[in-house]
Amino acid sequence: MSPAIKLAVCVAFHFVPERFQYLDALCANFPALARELDVTIVTNAQNEREHKEILAIGTRHGLALSLFVPRGMGHPYLLPWSHFEVMREKHAAPSFTHFMYLEDDLLVRQETILYLLQAREFLRTTGLLPSVLRVEQKTPGGQWYATDVTAPIAIDKCSKVVDQTGAFGFFNIPELYQAMYFLDRESMTEHLSGRSSNPDFGIWKIRERAAQGLTFSKVPEGFASRIMVPYHVAAGEIDERCLVHHLPNNYATNPKAKHAKIKVVDLLQTDTAVL
Repeated sequence: MSPAIKLAVCVAFHFVPERFQYLDALCANFPALARELDVTIVTNAQNEREHKEILAIGTRHGLALSLFVPRGMGHPYLLPWSHFEVMREKHAAPSFTHFMYLEDDLLVRQETILYLLQAREFLRTTGLLPSVLRVEQKTPGGQWYATDVTAPIAIDKCSKVVDQTGAFGFFNIPELYQAMYFLDRESMTEHLSGRSSNPDFGIWKIRERAAQGLTFSKVPEGFASRIMVPYHVAAGEIDERCLVHHLPNNYATNPKAKHAKIKVVDLLQTDTAVL
């Protein structure tokens, strides 16, 4: 059963026919993410033929997609930032409970949404937020590789929050890029009314900043950012519910790329193992 939420989704889609395959995969999966769903494709597609091609993808999966084509945008890199106009409109409607922005090649599963909802409540009093972890595969069905982490993580040195049993917790990765955000009404209000929704805020490049959400806003003392990755303490393993597939797998399959070279199962190490 889909999570009992009403979710507004914005997908940034720079019109490239070769990327239809990724948008199709996202649309096939969207209905499982929420009991009520509203999906807007933010795109630079200008003509009616291109619009029909995008809308047809949603129709194949029973989705009535909306299109938002920004006017007077200026530089193409500002396309992702155009989604804020849509999100402000959706946020003004009190019936929406959650808001998700993502890039057009990031596959979010139902179990990831359920994890984010549960983890949000666990972390609520800490001022921290649950995160996802982008992953790729070298071959279909193969091992998962962490897209954005380029060195093993010394878990003993990470800022952490652990539950009362000591069996499950969250750790902080500085500057972890998610390519998305998932916020409830309270955190979305903070995002839209604060510096984090301004293109000049943040340390990443302009396109990536559109997906930062509250990553660097009001960071609690002792943490490098607000976003936390879940893990099983005794096993020293990432909770796989947080994994989201970066569908192109372009880093994992490129031997010259420094990203997506560490298997998720090998990501967390003790200080001794890292040395």
